[in-house]
Amino acid sequence: MEKMTLHIKNMVCGRCEMVIETALTALGLEVNHVQLGKAEVTRNGEHPTLREIEKELDRFNFGLLKDDDSILVEKVKTTLIEWVESGKLETDETSLSDFLATHLAKSYATISRAFSKKEEVTIEKYFIRLKIEKAKERVEYGNLSFSEIAYQLGYKNLQHLSRQFKEITGMSMSDYQKLQNPERKALDKI
Repeated sequence: MEKMTLHIKNMVCGRCEMVIETALTALGLEVNHVQLGKAEVTRNGEHPTLREIEKELDRFNFGLLKDDDSILVEKVKTTLIEWVESGKLETDETSLSDFLATHLAKSYATISRAFSKKEEVTIEKYFIRLKIEKAKERVEYGNLSFSEIAYQLGYKNLQHLSRQFKEITGMSMSDYQKLQNPERKALDKI
C-alpha cells in the first residue's frame, strides 16, 4: 500500500471534489481525503499508474501538477476562490499579500514571483477578475443592490467595484444586468 498526495489543477468547487473522488475511486484508488487542489489516496500495488490517473483526470478537464511552482500557483487560486466564496471579504481587513503569505506559509514575494511567471498576470489582477466574476453572478441573481455586492466583495465603496467591473467587462453593472444571456467565465478559466 502506497499513500500518495495528488496535486490537481482546475478544481474550483465542491462538485469538482465529488468528480475527483468518483474518478479516483473508479480507478481503484482508496480516496482518503479530497479538497480543492489536492487528493490524498492510497494505492494497492502498481496500478493505477500516474499516467493512468493523469489520463482519467484529463477526461474531466483536470490535470496533475508535478512541479513546485505549478502546485503553488494552484494553491494561490484555490485559496483565493475559497476566500471569495467564504463571504468574509466584507469584514476581513487583511491585505491580499498578508492573507496569502499566512495561508500558504511562504513570503509574498516568492508567491507573487511564481504566480506571475506561470500565469503571466499578477495575483492582484487575478483576484480582481475573480471578484468581478463573483459580482456578475450576484448581479444575475438580482437579490442584492450593487452597493451590497460591493461590500460583500470587500470593496470600500460601489464606485471602486463599478470602475473595475467596467474595466474588465467593458460595460457597467446596470448594462450587464439588462443582458438577456450574460456571459460568465468558469473560475478555472480566469
